[in-house]
Amino acid sequence: MSTAFMFSQDPFYVNKDSALFQHAGWSILNGADLYVDIWDLKPPLIYFVTVVLAALSFGNMAVLHVLSVIVAVGTIVAGITLVGVLTHRLTNDGFASVIAGLTMFILTSVYSFPYAGIRPKYLVFLCGVGALLLAVDDRPFLAGVAGAAAAGFWQLGAPIALLVVGMSLQRNGWDGMWRAIGGGLTMTVLTVAPFVLQGHTTALFVEAVLAPIYGVENYTVVGRLLTFVVQIGYGVLIVPFAVYGWGQAIVDDYTEYWWVAAGGVIYSYQLFLEFQGAIELILFFVFLALGVGLLVAYGSTPSRQSVVAGCVVLLVVTSGYWNLAWVVSDSPDPPLQNAVEDEHDRWEVPKYDSLPEDPEGWPSMETIYWDKLQPEYCHYRLGLKQQYFEQETGGTLYKSTCGQWPFEEPPVQWLGSRLLPF
Repeated sequence: MSTAFMFSQDPFYVNKDSALFQHAGWSILNGADLYVDIWDLKPPLIYFVTVVLAALSFGNMAVLHVLSVIVAVGTIVAGITLVGVLTHRLTNDGFASVIAGLTMFILTSVYSFPYAGIRPKYLVFLCGVGALLLAVDDRPFLAGVAGAAAAGFWQLGAPIALLVVGMSLQRNGWDGMWRAIGGGLTMTVLTVAPFVLQGHTTALFVEAVLAPIYGVENYTVVGRLLTFVVQIGYGVLIVPFAVYGWGQAIVDDYTEYWWVAAGGVIYSYQLFLEFQGAIELILFFVFLALGVGLLVAYGSTPSRQSVVAGCVVLLVVTSGYWNLAWVVSDSPDPPLQNAVEDEHDRWEVPKYDSLPEDPEGWPSMETIYWDKLQPEYCHYRLGLKQQYFEQETGGTLYKSTCGQWPFEEPPVQWLGSRLLPF
């Protein structure tokens, strides 16, 4: 319903990142090479999906966009459903499962943004929760496959894959661990093989591994914490509920629930690694939702459970108001929002010390998408990270092909000099 409403308000709006993923799927289907003709720092699995969608759309970009929106909505619905199922596996409490799933809606991006097109975060959400569920169900090989798929959609899905290996070791012993690793390796080989066969392994490594490392933004700790409040709004108050749930579960049975708290702590650090928008926190919210579900399940009385549930409902509503008040004309600004934004601006620093000038006259991603352009240069998304990477490695934005090794030392010697202590 939310997607239908937002789509009706701005028909066929496509976010610039979604435009890249969808256009690249069409472009690859018509002979372009990912990471060579198209520069991007995302792992390749999102393009496996958009190539299929482009084929199903028969070159019609409007149909491609509608199919992408359908897939985006479907993955969000499936992911939230699996959060509830996973919570039920942990607690055997149907009410706690419903509240855990509801907690995901505090992150308003999960229902307010899929209308703008497909994004890898939606798919990493589904794969990540699926991997955790498979691990809890003692299916380590499939859990490893799903965990590796999460990393194949987004680099920050990798901690899920590592958690799955640890869970499989704890639940199924060494045999389970090796089966989880085997599943992960199988998925990794299937993902990387097309690039190895095409001779594009270096391009894949340069853009999907090196560039994100170079592209970490400048920030102040206070500024980044205020960004969290600006993006989530009143919903940040869910954090203490979840942390309390993690603590209660660990005290009750550390061996059963350690990974919930571990995942939550790991992904809380994402605030200081990769945080360009609320949707970036979708995996963090998985563990917050599980923590809330555990808190409800451990409620000693129905009245205490109801209080937690009522707080979650209130935070869903108020966080929606914080982020979507603009949808309703003449709606007043949410209380404290302007003050928080002003304080955030006071602590904000430039993301990068310097960046190359934007090329003049280059078409927008929306124009490239709808007009089915084949840009002359491989740098046509023009994200800040790719601009900074080219600047720092002595490259240029005016290249017809990308993915070249940017250093004088050959790749093996370069890696050895940085990884080996001698």
